[in-house]
Amino acid sequence: MVHGDKSSAVTVHDVAAHAGVSIATVSRALNNSRPMSDELRDQVLASAYALGYRVNLLGRALRLKRTFSLGLVVPDLENPFFSALAQRVSRAFIGSDIDVFIYSADNDIELERRAIQAFLGRQVDGLVLIPCSEIDSKDNVLLADRTVATVQFDRLVLSVPTRYIGCDNRYGMKLVANHLHRDVDLQRQPPLFIGAGATSSSGRERLVAFKKAMPDAKSLLGSFSFEWGQNAAHQLIDTGTTAGTIVTAADVIALGVIAGAQERGYRIPEDFRVIGFDDVGVSYLAHPALTSVRQPIDKMTATIVEMVLESVSGVTTAARGAKTVFKPDLIIRESSPRRLM
Repeated sequence: MVHGDKSSAVTVHDVAAHAGVSIATVSRALNNSRPMSDELRDQVLASAYALGYRVNLLGRALRLKRTFSLGLVVPDLENPFFSALAQRVSRAFIGSDIDVFIYSADNDIELERRAIQAFLGRQVDGLVLIPCSEIDSKDNVLLADRTVATVQFDRLVLSVPTRYIGCDNRYGMKLVANHLHRDVDLQRQPPLFIGAGATSSSGRERLVAFKKAMPDAKSLLGSFSFEWGQNAAHQLIDTGTTAGTIVTAADVIALGVIAGAQERGYRIPEDFRVIGFDDVGVSYLAHPALTSVRQPIDKMTATIVEMVLESVSGVTTAARGAKTVFKPDLIIRESSPRRLM
């Protein structure tokens, strides 16, 4: 009989005796190190749970030379898009034996470096990075890539040949341009772009693609934030713009634009059409419902899981520096509807 703190007293010998199996079988079941029937694994896990057994993570890491952990560094968890991405990445690893730990860099290059150093010090099995800056994050991404399997996600520091998973931003803006030409009276509601600075690859690619499709359109650049979208809408209205089709670099900016226009008494989409990019995180909060370029986040995170598990197992099919880019879809809703035929 076990008394007191069961978890500190219970050993693999106790679990093996309770389950009626060998110690080696218990080890394989707990570490998921070799194939076995689901029935046998469930039998061992049920005994471990009943006895209050806890795996010694440090001992397991030393024995298997793995920590069963992944570090995820995001630029800013206050940005609802990155919060949603972090949630999707964490959710994608449910069912694997890898725990995901998240660090927000608060858009600070030094904090980003500290996060990477902290994860490397804990000997994570892999790192997923959404870099703060296309240029200034170079040394940080290099630091990660020299030490552990590293995947850049959503944003790319092009000069570091890690694996990358992202969205085809240019194709997304092509979908937007097609929608504008097909469904919008551009004489009455001329196109404008409200984006963020070109420090991130995603922001730069969306800006460049929009300018290519709409070379005469005005653009305003700020930050990936609700406040910037709101201020940009006020700025446009205060300088005499009373109608337009506003394409934004992110949904969070689009929500700010809608709020800013409505505060001044303008209607969406009658006066200003508004189009977002991402369709993740906060798009459902828009009123009216937001037309947005939808990134295939579930496909992207599933690919991250595949890459990390391959790397951990030592069987890597993707070449170092391989880039996997997914095409988005345009989801047309009330903020920029189709033209009535």
